[in-house]
Amino acid sequence: PSQPVAAAQPPAPSLENLPLYWQLPLNIRKDLPALKLSMHVYNEAPDKRFVILNGNRQKEGDDLGADVRLAEIRVDGAVLEFHGQRFLVPRGGS
Repeated sequence: PSQPVAAAQPPAPSLENLPLYWQLPLNIRKDLPALKLSMHVYNEAPDKRFVILNGNRQKEGDDLGADVRLAEIRVDGAVLEFHGQRFLVPRGGS
C-alpha cells in the first residue's frame, strides 16, 4: 500500500529586493503620479489582498493609469510597475 503524501507547504514568498518609491532615479520619479498608500491588506490568498492607493481600492494586476500597474501586494507593501521598472511602496510609509 502506498503511503499518504503530506501536503507540501507552499514556499514562503521570496521578497524581491526592490528600490523604494523615493529611491528611484529622478528621471523615473518625475514622471510618476503622486502615490499615497493609505491601507494595505495582505492575505496568503491573493484574491483577498488589496490596497487603498490614492483613495481607490486596488487589487493585484490593476492598471492605476499613467502607465502604472499594481504588480503585486506583498507583506511589506505594494509592488508597482512603471515603464518596466518595478518598485516598492512600503506599508506604513516607512
